[in-house]
Amino acid sequence: MADNNKKAPRGANKSTTSKKKNSGGSLFKRLHRGTGTISKKIMDNMRNGRLTIVFGFLIGFLTISSLLAMTSFLWTGGQDQNLINAAMDAEGLEVSGQKARNALGIIGARWADTLFNDLFGWGTFLLMGFLLYLTYFLLWHHRKGGLHLLKVFVQMGFWTVWTSIFAASLQKLFSSDSYLLWGGEQGDMLVRSIQRNFDTLGLVVVLIVSLLVGLILMSDRVFAAVKEPRLPDVDAIPRPKKEWLERLAFWKRLDEESNHEEADEALEEITEHPAQQPSYTEPNHLAEEVEEKPVATPINRSVPPTPTRSVESPSGLIIEEAPKDDLIEVAHRPEHLAPGLQYEHYHRPSIEMLREHEQGAKAQSVDEIEYNKQRIIDTLASFKMRVTPYKATIGPTVTLYEVIPDQGIKVSRIKTMEDDIAMGLKSEGVRIIAPMPGKGTVGIEVPNSTPQTVSMRTILASRRYNDLLDEMALPIGIGKTITNEPFVFDLAKMPHMLIAGATGQGKSVGLNAMITSLLYSRRPEELKFVLVDPKMLEFSVYAPLERHFMAKLPDAQDAIITDMSKVVPTLNSLCVEMDNRYRLLTQAKVRNIKEYNAQVKANINVALHQGELMPYIVLIVDEFADLIMTSGKEVEQPIARLAQKARAAGIHMVIATQRPSTDVITGLIKANFPARIAFKVFSMVDSRTILDSPGANQLVGRGDMLFYQGKEMVRIQCAFLDTPETEQIVGHICAQEGPAAAYQLPEYVPEGEEGGKSFDPNQKDSLFDEVARLVVNSQVGSTSNIQRKFNIGYNRAGRLMDQLEGAGIVSPPDGSKPREVYIKDIASLEHLLEQLR
Repeated sequence: MADNNKKAPRGANKSTTSKKKNSGGSLFKRLHRGTGTISKKIMDNMRNGRLTIVFGFLIGFLTISSLLAMTSFLWTGGQDQNLINAAMDAEGLEVSGQKARNALGIIGARWADTLFNDLFGWGTFLLMGFLLYLTYFLLWHHRKGGLHLLKVFVQMGFWTVWTSIFAASLQKLFSSDSYLLWGGEQGDMLVRSIQRNFDTLGLVVVLIVSLLVGLILMSDRVFAAVKEPRLPDVDAIPRPKKEWLERLAFWKRLDEESNHEEADEALEEITEHPAQQPSYTEPNHLAEEVEEKPVATPINRSVPPTPTRSVESPSGLIIEEAPKDDLIEVAHRPEHLAPGLQYEHYHRPSIEMLREHEQGAKAQSVDEIEYNKQRIIDTLASFKMRVTPYKATIGPTVTLYEVIPDQGIKVSRIKTMEDDIAMGLKSEGVRIIAPMPGKGTVGIEVPNSTPQTVSMRTILASRRYNDLLDEMALPIGIGKTITNEPFVFDLAKMPHMLIAGATGQGKSVGLNAMITSLLYSRRPEELKFVLVDPKMLEFSVYAPLERHFMAKLPDAQDAIITDMSKVVPTLNSLCVEMDNRYRLLTQAKVRNIKEYNAQVKANINVALHQGELMPYIVLIVDEFADLIMTSGKEVEQPIARLAQKARAAGIHMVIATQRPSTDVITGLIKANFPARIAFKVFSMVDSRTILDSPGANQLVGRGDMLFYQGKEMVRIQCAFLDTPETEQIVGHICAQEGPAAAYQLPEYVPEGEEGGKSFDPNQKDSLFDEVARLVVNSQVGSTSNIQRKFNIGYNRAGRLMDQLEGAGIVSPPDGSKPREVYIKDIASLEHLLEQLR
């Protein structure tokens, strides 16, 4: 027994353990061999294509079933909506008692709703198209490679997403109540995201740009059409021959040494040899137009334009040289003192106070014009756009080249060549007018190498400006057009003007030119200014004109407003003045200030207007953006009210700003300021803000500007006058006879602050009794009348009038109308004065 309980020998234990290990290892080996066999079979099936065909059939079956379900869903989905939204269990279907109308039953209806409405809508059909192509690829075309399949997947994915966004946008546009989501939930989500970040216009831009990019990347035909557009072949542009170069040198020498008569004789000698003319000629109908029709001008058709001198260059280009200034002597022009003009000894400033700034300026030479013309032709020809040169018009700052495009050349293509032509000419500010209004040509404005300065003297002394003085209420000569003619407009017909331009481009000089033009054309009885100068420097030179030409509030110390807190009360006071003037116009039974002043000059309704003219009031704001920043809506509201109504009352506004952004020039301001002047700006956005079109960003600066009044834009070189000239004009006016004080605007009393004038007999003025007797005897309660009769200042005269009102002698103020005198006889007045003592 003891032996039996002994352990087994070591050898027996080892053999048993090894058997167990061997049995476990053999199982692992068998599993490994089985797995390897399966993997090998799978790899074999993949190599021989059997597994690929199976996957192809499965994907094809799923795709065709999905297409069948989706197609049936388009017609039956509305009827299956209750079943689609019901519970998935069979009991719910049986209880409902309904049967799915989809071709694949309730499962097909729900599957189609998921594919169409939850994914990409109509774009899902393109996704199904890719799955069909994938089926074809796996069954019969798999040897082409995985990269090809990836390319097709990217293309179809792009069109799926684009179609989904486009369909969702259309559904939002037409607001359909269908159970179908045209773009699916994914398309709706993308549309909302794009609109939230880029607005509706941005959504349209994204769709158009992505469509163009997709077509270029995926279509070789579109790519080839964009890269190399098919245009009709054109012949090479003929180059000037050697003899023509010699003739150009002859013209240059002739331009430097001879006068106009010798140039005419040289032209006659050249035209005697017709065989040497260039190979192209201008069309006959355009040549007849030049001979028969004068140069059109937007200023005044009744005044004939100054004839220009046209010559023909050796290459056949018509060159219109700048005409000589048609000046008249206006230094000592006699003035007829009509009724209503009070100051008999007032004389307007003389033209001799202004200087000729353009003397000694060199005109554009013929050879430079020929060179620029040829560079324009060559630049356009390099882009397969052939044109025929027609005419060159020399202006003070730019030269206008007119060309005629050949048959089949789109004008819109030439319009886009501004930068290329500027590079070819090595110039800046090239502006293309395509087409020229009223002509069959395309205009190209090129800056002159030596621009001329237009002086204010030549504008104010021109025959055009002086002939229009009696026809226009507020004539303004601002500068010269591209045809070198003075540009004159009537501010009263604008009726308000908006001026914008970058810093240092001539905006302040333009305002000074407008003020000077009005000072030369109107007398103190006819015109008053309200000047707002936030910079406190631009209008300070006009401060001495307070008596003659300024209007201000009764309590204002300075006529020129530099304190921004005074701007809003002044604007509100102008609104009160406008309302008071409308009452006077209604009582006089006239429609505007022009008819009212005509009654004054004809001595009609003398008791109503006391024989005094109603002066025009011109409000000029130098920097409107600063007002908007400091006061905001408080400034915009009275300005908009004046802009809408003040025209007939003779109140006009000129607003200037160097920041033409939409937060400064709002839609309300733009709608009521139809006349615009744009100096050079540095972006197309600013140009569109002020002019509603590009162009101001192509100007050359230094007074170069565009004038726009709802029709075509006119390019003008602004007239220049320096500070010594302005000081001399102001000094001359201050020395003339004029009013005793500035024109007083009515006092603006805000709502809730109305109240009568109090009177203390112990504090009455020493002249109170005499003034009261004057008022009662004349039955005229006027502050200006008291000023003139007693030779006192306005402040004292105003206090006396307040005391008369407090004592009950005169009525409260009623705008610009004289106060009513309550006491009608001198005996009643003496009794009242005795009581006040």
